[in-house]
Amino acid sequence: MKYTLTCSLYSAEQWASPECLETGGALEFAYAHDGVTQCSVQHGTAFHRLLLETQPLRCRLGAVEFPAALGGKQGSFNAVLHGRGGSLLAGAIYPVTDTPLPGGVEGVTTMLFHRRWYQGPTTARLMANQRAEEEFIISPIVALMFCVLTACAVYVAGRVYVEGTLVPRIRTESKKSD
Repeated sequence: MKYTLTCSLYSAEQWASPECLETGGALEFAYAHDGVTQCSVQHGTAFHRLLLETQPLRCRLGAVEFPAALGGKQGSFNAVLHGRGGSLLAGAIYPVTDTPLPGGVEGVTTMLFHRRWYQGPTTARLMANQRAEEEFIISPIVALMFCVLTACAVYVAGRVYVEGTLVPRIRTESKKSD
């Protein structure tokens, strides 16, 4: 599932979504996918005019609305997002550095959004880490099979040692002593 970012001034009801030059479409965040998204917007667009504002913006992803410190900023932003069961619960976007919006290179402003998804309303469980850990968890049946295989290998190694080394040595020593 993907969520499209739209923003507005608190004093206005006009929402604008950045049209990213990289994709040719609106800025979207895929559910439960951490990473960096680059979005370059053309100067003069509705979203670029919002970026030039000095007051905070309100943004939304889908139906979830949250404050965003994008106004008067450019560059790198952190996007902290909370979800559960495929649905977005809450989010926040804030700048990594407080750099004024430059005049732009050839009429383009580039933003980097560092996305981090959390499971539930707290920051205790990262969604991405949860998935990575689940890949390395083995099922109980496989674990039981490894235990049985290990026990069999230890039994065979012990049996070979006892019957191939100890028993002949004991027989040899007992014949010498007789």
